[in-house]
Amino acid sequence: MGFADTTAYYLETKLKFTPQFFGALRWNQQLFATVRDLNGSPVPWGRDVWRLDLGLGYRFTPHTQFKVQYNWQHEDADLRRSRGMAAGQFTARF
Repeated sequence: MGFADTTAYYLETKLKFTPQFFGALRWNQQLFATVRDLNGSPVPWGRDVWRLDLGLGYRFTPHTQFKVQYNWQHEDADLRRSRGMAAGQFTARF
């Protein structure tokens, strides 16, 4: 059988373009090791995956802001699946 090891990490940078306009970029990755099946053959126990996140925001006042985010994720698999998602958010602080 063996150990089911995995390694995961992310790198992130945040930037302030102006006092109101800001952004962030993040790279996430998780890598899976192989384990031995009942016949002793090495098989992957998970699908390696990476994800890229990009976010932008604008602060209207000290109490209100709008943020938009897009992320792209890719899984290593027989089908080589990838997918993207976008989201927006308006926040108000009382």
